[in-house]
Amino acid sequence: MRLNKAFIATFLAIVLSSSLYATTKDSVRVNSESIKEKNEKCVMCHMKENRSLVDHYENSAHAVSGVGCYSCHAASKDDSLGYEHEGAFIKTIQTPNDCKHCHEREVNEMTNSHHATAGEIMASLDNMLAEAIASFPDTKADAVNGCWQCHGSIIKPEKDKDGKIIYNEAGAPKMDWMTWPNSGVGRINHDGSKGSCNACHTRHDFSSSRARQPENCGKCHLGPDHPQKEIYEESKHGIAYYAAPKGDEKGGMNIRKQGKWVLGKDYNAAPTCSTCHMGSYKKSNGSVVKGTHNVGDRISWTLRPAISVKLNRVIFEDNTTQDIPGDKAPAVGSMQMYSNYIREDDKLKKVMVEKKVAKVISWEGRRDNMKEVCSSCHSTHHVDNFYEQFDSLVVSYNEKFAKPGEAIVAEMKKDGIWKKSGFQQEDIGYIWFEIWHHEGRRARHGAAMQAPDYTHWHGMYEVSRHFYSKFLPKVIGLAEKAGQGEKYKKLISDLLDKPEHEWYKTGGTPEMMKVIEDEKKERYKQ
Repeated sequence: MRLNKAFIATFLAIVLSSSLYATTKDSVRVNSESIKEKNEKCVMCHMKENRSLVDHYENSAHAVSGVGCYSCHAASKDDSLGYEHEGAFIKTIQTPNDCKHCHEREVNEMTNSHHATAGEIMASLDNMLAEAIASFPDTKADAVNGCWQCHGSIIKPEKDKDGKIIYNEAGAPKMDWMTWPNSGVGRINHDGSKGSCNACHTRHDFSSSRARQPENCGKCHLGPDHPQKEIYEESKHGIAYYAAPKGDEKGGMNIRKQGKWVLGKDYNAAPTCSTCHMGSYKKSNGSVVKGTHNVGDRISWTLRPAISVKLNRVIFEDNTTQDIPGDKAPAVGSMQMYSNYIREDDKLKKVMVEKKVAKVISWEGRRDNMKEVCSSCHSTHHVDNFYEQFDSLVVSYNEKFAKPGEAIVAEMKKDGIWKKSGFQQEDIGYIWFEIWHHEGRRARHGAAMQAPDYTHWHGMYEVSRHFYSKFLPKVIGLAEKAGQGEKYKKLISDLLDKPEHEWYKTGGTPEMMKVIEDEKKERYKQ
């Protein structure tokens, strides 16, 4: 499709509302000649300056619906990043508050999701590895180019010594290069909003089709600490997806369909990440369940921390939400602590407030939400048994390695043996961090998404090997240097006396070793 003046004249057919620091009410007035002129002027100029950008936009649902450049880029006069440009007051960077004019439900769901909190990594151990350990203090180059590109930065303009914004030769605010360009999913925006819709719906076609494809999620969900992309590719789900036609033919994924994409109606060949975590699906009674932009709605375990816990969603009386861990959900009417990070100037500030619980979605309820999606393709017995398998792996990891390991680390800190992060102490910080943050996550996510190699060889095999051969010996070594060797030798001996660790002292029972040796000779003739 190619835009022309007649087409551009149809822009702005949608009535929108205003929002603080967001796209203005004036910019979306229906049939306003002045707005039409601004939109036309944007396109005609950028056809010369950024031809591919316009080509990209022309193939978008926005263009088809008559939503023009100025419709989204218009800025209110009090917007700190607004500036005059070719007769229009605009801003370069869009936030969820802009998208909310048309996509209110989606933005509200995303704002209450774990995606929106991704930028809070600024206060985590992960970010220390990038900011302090792998970067120069003044540039934080590893964090800027690595962590923040997925998690999000704190967007800010450059300022002079008096704290005033510096403008470039085009009259636009000069953005701090450390914070922008950035489309991290938990980006902290200048208007206080969190997130970037562009993280999944890449500009300037903002395609829902692209957002639902697993490769899109793979920008961030891959690698040694969260290899969901690789796990998906190994799983039966991923195999089915990559083997299926992508068009709308029988047995096809219909993946490029614009608009609603419903499992059981528009496709049935395989699930993508979007299907299970966000997607709309058709129930056996013919009704259709709406999709969600809260990626945690169907998640019952959190597999991110050192020790996995069940997650309950709490909705407070003011409609704010919080995930609260525990096998038992908080009671409606109880008072619970709500924690939130807010932007204060150019920094994040943690705020803790006690609030009253109005509604609770327990971890069981969240699991039921996921089971409903699974039941589109699988029997109840199949789904229930899968969760038994998955739970058993998480519990085994927790009880055999994670909880004992965390208890040892806590004791070392109390005794002054573990210093601060531990990364500077003969590798013990790295060893324990990689056991839970890399290997333990791989094992748990592998079990969650049916990838046996990631569950075992990339997961529990590595967890157990490093726990026994690196972590425990290093604990004793550091304790001896601190004059507390006997205490930690006993502590670890008591741990290894437990039945689940028996093999470590025996090397395997004689009966087990005989079977292994006989099988080896038979199989390999050696």
